[in-house]
This record gives sequence, structure tokens and C-alpha cells, in this order.
Amino acid sequence: MVVAGNFFSRYKSIPKIFDNPCSPKTGIIVVIPCYNDPHIFKTLESLENNNFSYPDIDIEVIVVVNSSINTRNEILNINKEIYNKLSNQNDSNFYKRFKLLPCIFENIPKKIAGVGYARKIGMDEALRRFDEINNPDGVIISLDADTLVSKEYFDTIIYEFYLQRKRQACVFQFNHNFDAELYSEKEIEACKKYEAYLRYFKLCLKYCGYPTPIHTIGSCFGVKAPEYAKSGGMSCRQGGEDFYFLHKLSTLTEIGEIKKIIVFPSPRVSDRVPFGTGPAVKKIIEYKEYKVYNFELFKILKLFYNNIEAYFLLENHNISEIIPSEIIEFTSKEKIIKLIEEIKSNCSNLNSFKKRFFFVFDAFFIIKFLNFCSEKFQNLKNQEISEAIFVLLSELKINYSTKNYDYFDAIKRIDLETL
Repeated sequence: MVVAGNFFSRYKSIPKIFDNPCSPKTGIIVVIPCYNDPHIFKTLESLENNNFSYPDIDIEVIVVVNSSINTRNEILNINKEIYNKLSNQNDSNFYKRFKLLPCIFENIPKKIAGVGYARKIGMDEALRRFDEINNPDGVIISLDADTLVSKEYFDTIIYEFYLQRKRQACVFQFNHNFDAELYSEKEIEACKKYEAYLRYFKLCLKYCGYPTPIHTIGSCFGVKAPEYAKSGGMSCRQGGEDFYFLHKLSTLTEIGEIKKIIVFPSPRVSDRVPFGTGPAVKKIIEYKEYKVYNFELFKILKLFYNNIEAYFLLENHNISEIIPSEIIEFTSKEKIIKLIEEIKSNCSNLNSFKKRFFFVFDAFFIIKFLNFCSEKFQNLKNQEISEAIFVLLSELKINYSTKNYDYFDAIKRIDLETL
């Protein structure tokens, strides 16, 4: 197994799904989890309508129709209808741009059932298929069943992964689908707030000095097969699997960003996952506001990360004097000194210290810190999204109007322009 390495012997995975051989020219495999979502056919149509300039590269699309042991009969029946239609399309070679590979998994244990496990099923199978044809350049793409793509989707991905920078992993820029004929005004307005938050959070990570400020959206990334294997594969989490996978992957390889907008996720209300676009839109509509992490918290993180060189050079007993008090309260003085001591003991130079420092004080540390402080300190409580963005853009010396969602346009523009 040149491509997969020891992945299938080391990590738990289901047996091979498809018996039909993979074309030796296959270079891209798109993986789409599907649960109670007839919109999948619109998604496939948008993939089919792509302008494609590389006839020497074949494409496959794996659709994982899935349900848990507790799924209602009504949804089970919808899933079966979807799978049967997908199977008929596959048998008749309905799609010409790609080879469709549908599968269905039912009665998945409650503990692991969800989008993470379904995504893992498909991505593991994609890895297996690239391994069978010995293609270490094979790209595994993650997409969602309610998401459309641009006509340049495949060409852009091939250009980035194969021709331009030969990336090992990439996240893709996006814009939620604000089609007023498909979605209500309330859904669109609420989703604009949520999308603004996604861009706000990424820019705040960059502002505070975190080395991997990326969007972590399940429908907006791709990874070469060997890197997928080295990462240990997709998380089985029932939500946030994309965040965990991509930040784990970022410790193994550089993650690039396709700046061109090629993905259009749905802004619809949904409760199929515990968090993400659907639940956020539902919550915003219900509460008529959207509060996000206070920007002051990222100023604290900036102070913490800006002192990395000092942590390396100073004596251990002096380090606590330059660590922000909120960080110390979150971790405890003894614990953070011990962690930094352990990092220093395993590093002979500043560069290796920095790398290991961000491995320990990573994105998961940041999220836990943000949640802790938001609850603990009155002056660091969450703030309305428009206010948070105003403070961020003011810090970046960028002016914008506060009328008619100008903050949405401003944060989007800055995100797209910032490398």
C-alpha cells in the first residue's frame, strides 16, 4: 500500500465498499455525505455542469447515504428513495462528467452516527481506491449534499493541486447561496451574520499570530490521499469533524487556500448536526441576534503568541510574568510553566520551539480558552457580530459603513484579499 501506507491496518475502517475497479486515470474523488437530503441531485447537477479542461483526468463522486439506528421511518424511506434514484443514475451512466458511486449505510450506532462518520466512510474508500491504482497525487474532496459548486470547480482544484503550487491540502473560498427564490429573507439575513462570523474568526486567528488561520467548512476542502492517510483520517464526530480534521492535518502539512469562490453552501435552517450553518441560522432567526467571541480575547491571545521568543530565552521562573493573566487563570500558573518547560526540553533552537509551541497551544487550546473567558469574565462576554467586526476592522485601520450589512461585505472583502 504505497499511497495508504499502514492506514487500514492501523486505523479502524469498514471493509471495501465498491467492487468495480477505479480507472487508472482517476485524479479526483469527491465525497458527499447524504442524510434526508433530496437536494443531492442539484449538487450533482452542478458538478455535471462544470467546464472541464483536463480530459486525461477522471473524476469519481462517492455519495454516502446514511442513517442511525434511531432514525425515523419517514427519513429512512426518503434515504432509500434517494439511494435508489442514485443507483439508477449510476446504472444508466446518467452523468458524463464523473463516475457516480452511491452507497447506503443504515442502523449506524448512535454513538458514531452523523456527518463525521459518513464523511469518513467515503474518504476512507476514496483513499482505498487511490491506493489500488497507486496514485499518490489523487485528491480527495469533501462536499455536502446541499451545496452547489461553480462551473470552474474542477478546473480550479486541478490547477491548484496539480499545476500551480502542487498543494497537498487546500481549503476553498465560499459564498453561501443567497438565492431569494430558494431561501427565505430571514434565512438569508441570518446566514449573512453566520458567514460574517466565519470570516471574522479566521481573520482574528491571523491577527493574533496563529500560524494556520483557515476556514474549516465540511464542503470546502481537499487533501491528497497520502496526507489523508498520514493524518489518521476523518474524525467521526457528529459535528465539527471538519474543524478537528483540518487542524490536525495542519500539523502535518501546509494547508493552502483557493481564493476564488467555487463553493456555495446552503443557508437553510437545519438541525441535522449539533452546530454549523443550519443550527446557527435557526438560532439567529429565533433570538434575532448573533453574539460571537469578544475581540478583546484575540488581543490577549496576540500578546501570548507574540512572546514566544521570550518564553524560549527567559528562565522558567520568569516566564509567568509576561504571560497574560487570563491565560494563566485558564491553565493555572503551574501547568503552563510545566508545559513550556516540556516544550523547551525537547527543542534545541527557536524554530523548533515555535513549531512545538503551536502544536501544544493549538486551535483546540484557543477554542477552550475563548469559551472559558466568555463565561468567566464580565468584560469579555460575547458581543454582537456587527460590533465585533467593527472593533476588528478598526484595529486593522479599515473603515466601513454600518448600514445594510456593509460589515458583511467588508469582512468578506478583507478575507478574500488577505493571504
